[in-house]
Amino acid sequence: MRAKERFRARFFREQGYSVREIAKKINCAKSSVSGWVRDICLTDEQIQRLKTNQDKGRAKAANHPNSPKQAQSRIRNEIIKLRAKDISAQCPIDLLKIVGSALYWAEGYKASLNMVNFSNTDPYMIRIMMKFFRIICKVPEKKFRGAVHMHHSLDRKKAERFWSLTSGIPIAQFHKTQFGISRVSKHKRKTLPFGTFAIIICDTSIRCRIEGWIQGIKKWANLRAVGAIG
Repeated sequence: MRAKERFRARFFREQGYSVREIAKKINCAKSSVSGWVRDICLTDEQIQRLKTNQDKGRAKAANHPNSPKQAQSRIRNEIIKLRAKDISAQCPIDLLKIVGSALYWAEGYKASLNMVNFSNTDPYMIRIMMKFFRIICKVPEKKFRGAVHMHHSLDRKKAERFWSLTSGIPIAQFHKTQFGISRVSKHKRKTLPFGTFAIIICDTSIRCRIEGWIQGIKKWANLRAVGAIG
């Protein structure tokens, strides 16, 4: 047994170094170092340092241009970029009617036929829905109301300006901003810096028209799926 290397390994371990770091310092195999230091207990602070270093190492390896993660990321991005070209930048009126109705079917408030209420955190979806309401539903500008729901630690004025520019609805037509923490957004303060925005229209006729279009889309469920049996 190499007494000198073993002594040095135990000394470095007591200082909180990892097995990998010790092996590199004393130029020995990790398996040898592991056997020499396995009975040495580390402090909580030393354990935390080792965990932090491991996390940093994993992140550095994952972000390397030649890492499997980065290679897969490039493949996914190429597929996304290619398939994005399948959709025209110009949306025909009939398609906008279907897209807007389907989005409302999925994300809109459907408990009332007297009011339209569509909430989302995605500014692109809000823009598409505003096109749907303006072009397809022909909602007068004065009928639009906006509402922001956000975490109390966020900047209210900044969020209101953002959603006003996104939707084209003047802040003067916003309801009072609501603060709170939903179960969904509790850990998303950084990823949702502007909170959730709601487009509100109090109009029974418009809500019923949207519901009619949704009912029309539901007819597609009666079509036999490709490859269906029976």
